[in-house]
Amino acid sequence: MRFEWCGLLTLLLVLPAAAFQAGSAKRDVTPTLDRPVFIAGFGNNRTATGVHDPIWVRCLAISDGKTNVAFVGVDVIGLFYEPDVVAVRQRVQQLTKKPVTVLIASTHNHEGPDTLGLWGPNPFQTGRDEKYMAWLREQIAQCVIDAVRNLEPASLVIAKDDRKELADLQLDSRLPYVKDHTLYVLQAISRRTGKTIGTLVNWANHPEALGSKNREISADFCWALYNRLEELLGGVAVFWNGAIGGLITPLGEEVKVFDPETGQPAPEASFRKAELIGRFVAEVAAEAVKSKQALRLQRGSLKVLLKPLFVPLQNQRFRVVAAARVINRPVYTKGKLDTRIGETKLNLDGTTISAKTVLGEDIRSEVGVVAIYEAGSKNPAALFLLIPGEIYPELVYGGITRYPGADFQNAPFEPVLMDYARRTGAKFIFVVGLANDEIGYIIPQCEWDEQPPWLNNAPQRPYGEVNSVGWKAARVVNEAIVALLKSLR
Repeated sequence: MRFEWCGLLTLLLVLPAAAFQAGSAKRDVTPTLDRPVFIAGFGNNRTATGVHDPIWVRCLAISDGKTNVAFVGVDVIGLFYEPDVVAVRQRVQQLTKKPVTVLIASTHNHEGPDTLGLWGPNPFQTGRDEKYMAWLREQIAQCVIDAVRNLEPASLVIAKDDRKELADLQLDSRLPYVKDHTLYVLQAISRRTGKTIGTLVNWANHPEALGSKNREISADFCWALYNRLEELLGGVAVFWNGAIGGLITPLGEEVKVFDPETGQPAPEASFRKAELIGRFVAEVAAEAVKSKQALRLQRGSLKVLLKPLFVPLQNQRFRVVAAARVINRPVYTKGKLDTRIGETKLNLDGTTISAKTVLGEDIRSEVGVVAIYEAGSKNPAALFLLIPGEIYPELVYGGITRYPGADFQNAPFEPVLMDYARRTGAKFIFVVGLANDEIGYIIPQCEWDEQPPWLNNAPQRPYGEVNSVGWKAARVVNEAIVALLKSLR
């Protein structure tokens, strides 16, 4: 494994307790349909035929007077650290003299445009529209600037809810069955008007309730979450996803969502099911911030640690589509950009073909930790773990398991993130998936399974490995986050 310690961006200022400030903004980033828009997720060549509801970039900015942090949510399948997130940060700094740490988490929406490139007309043609991507990056940057300009004195409310009904909306589709259904909320309230500035909701579930046949652009269940939460609390609602690898989904007949209007389960893969999920999550979040258990902060400080790192690119399919420019991100060898192209044999649906492949060893990504401190406390009131992909929950909460059939059954376990996050004394721990990057599924090495016999003697291969950079990613990511957590203590 390789860490780029020399590029560590650390904002570790021990600040005196100051009054918090907050600002919010949102922008509609729905693509126009004057040219083909390939919808991300499920399969190739699913083109949009209309727009059911807008997709958004939404930002809640928090400041302690010196450190300014923009919590940004975008209703897309994912954004690459390079070129997307890096370009947005550079643009923000061009637009303002005020230093701003920009944190961007995609909701992982499966009903929006293909921002990664993998769902174009066929596996070897990109679905990523670079003209739209340039416009999207500009809208994200402008949204951040809007939110920062709107900063005003604010109180912060931090809350959570773990009622069973939230778990009932999550189907874990792969062994071991590990998930966290806890919903976390960060709300900012104006100290001048008493009104909500913005509310960030963190919960783990794939926004794919509409399924694979829908061809209308939508934010999936996030659409109803935004509308309902803003109706209940006001301000701007932001959604950040959690540990959704494995995968955690609302899709399937097992996840029944009863419609109060009919008394029957909402139809599977329907807008009604997505709406009911989003409305329920919003109502839980609104109740949480009003509960007696919620923590209310007037003054305090912020700490942000961001650590660039290199993740081994082991997935041969990703190497081939990178060479074909289906996905648009640079590769590196020993920390230096590597543009070399070679040849490889690729097995595609049982047929072996010769294909061009990138020869670089790694992709560049980032992990991070954000801590919100209450005035006078040495322990964080809230902690955010920024994870650059869809991490399997057992890597966060524990429960990594050795199964017969795994390719590396005796591999050592990766460090479990919660074991170290809890040692910081944080009262609320937000686990943020797809934060500042999308490297795909992050899978424990001892559960990795690309070769038969299949995991736990299953009749077919498990899903996940095909959309993962490789089995080395889990250790690289987790060890880097653990190092950041240790530096907080």
